[in-house]
Amino acid sequence: KDSVDIVIALHACDTATDDAMWFAIGRGVEVIVTAPCCQHELRPQIDRHVSNNPNHILSNVLRHAIYRERATEQITDSMRAMLLEIAGYDVQVFEFIGGEHTAKNSIITATKKVTSGSKKEDIRLEERRKSLVELAELYGVKQQRLASLMGESITSSSNLKVKAAGGMPPL
Repeated sequence: KDSVDIVIALHACDTATDDAMWFAIGRGVEVIVTAPCCQHELRPQIDRHVSNNPNHILSNVLRHAIYRERATEQITDSMRAMLLEIAGYDVQVFEFIGGEHTAKNSIITATKKVTSGSKKEDIRLEERRKSLVELAELYGVKQQRLASLMGESITSSSNLKVKAAGGMPPL
């Protein structure tokens, strides 16, 4: 039997990190370790949102390109962490090498949870989904690769919940 116990993706550029995460999630991998890099996918969406909403609550921060770039990295990886939690993983995000060596120094680790299917877990899952939508809408994000692969909606007006058996669309 071909089985994978751990997936490691170091500096997988842009959506390659999402592809690695999806590969792991789809196979029920026990441990996922990623060091994301080049979070470009969301930047045009955030840029468009900022320019179309000059009175946005964060407009004084996001009007500066350097801050939009940094925010894009944080938003992208926060959404990834939330999506891994939705997929049934315990997630930690932390610095793995000092900032004096590289600006790309965060790592996302995820370990598969044993779930009981309790009402409390169901409520927590729905809260996580709601928080994901709120984060995406705050920054004008309409599409994110891992969310799309998982069939998870990131907009309140979307009905993307078209999942195959087992809760995920086919690979």
